[in-house]
Amino acid sequence: MIKSLIFIDEEEEIQIHISKLEQLNIPDSVKQIVILLKQMEYSTAMIEIEDFLNKHKQVAIYIDSEVEGLKLEAKSLEAKLNALSDEKADLEKLIHEFGVRHNKELGEIIIKILRNRKESPKNTSEEKKEAEKDYEEYQEQYENIKKESIADLNEDEVKELKDKYRKASKLCHPDVVSEEQKDLATKIFAELSTAYEKNDLKRVNEILSNLESGNFFVSKSDAIHEKKILKSEIEKLRMKISGLTKEINEIKISETYNTIISIDDWNEYFASTKVKLESQLKGFDNGN
Repeated sequence: MIKSLIFIDEEEEIQIHISKLEQLNIPDSVKQIVILLKQMEYSTAMIEIEDFLNKHKQVAIYIDSEVEGLKLEAKSLEAKLNALSDEKADLEKLIHEFGVRHNKELGEIIIKILRNRKESPKNTSEEKKEAEKDYEEYQEQYENIKKESIADLNEDEVKELKDKYRKASKLCHPDVVSEEQKDLATKIFAELSTAYEKNDLKRVNEILSNLESGNFFVSKSDAIHEKKILKSEIEKLRMKISGLTKEINEIKISETYNTIISIDDWNEYFASTKVKLESQLKGFDNGN
């Protein structure tokens, strides 16, 4: 039964049958197969299943079952890569939204404070140099972000945006489509990511609709039938998953991200921070 489910890519059903097997008094050879299945090593599991079946029947018919196992393994890794990519996009979107809001609410005051600090006669030459650098860097950042706009969405629209983005990203992620289609997928995925970052629900819906109606892309796991190439792609997917996992962890331990998630109410945070900065600016104006 499990062998047949691997052939038709029914991964969820496989997990159900694994649970059933674990409740039985099974031989060690089958226990090893169960371990491989739980680790999603379907290609090796298919080899072991085939070997087990051949030993327990009189006529053994050769089928290269490893290819089907490799295909399902690749599909599982593609799904995991997509999920991690979506998680990273959500984290970066949160940080970007906070940055745009921070720039909008506090940017002008911070520019004035940095200018005053830069022009302070109390500065040593080293302090003056550092203050000028801080001012120039923030001024450039402020001007760049000032041009950006993020649409205001209600709670239902935010949920719809996330759901539609994730559906679309699974259909055009450049790391999981066939090589012949990668350039087009990269272009569409970049446009999708920009629309998601800007809360452009209309454009995300348009891209998803086009992807669903056009059937543009074929996944690598469906397009490849050679064992050697499948194994190579699986290794690439594992490396990309490892890289993405590392990037996500780095974001989660960053000072910026942890500052943002510690804020319960953005409106209250920006209002109170603005008061503090205005008080600081008055101190400069009064010569303090």
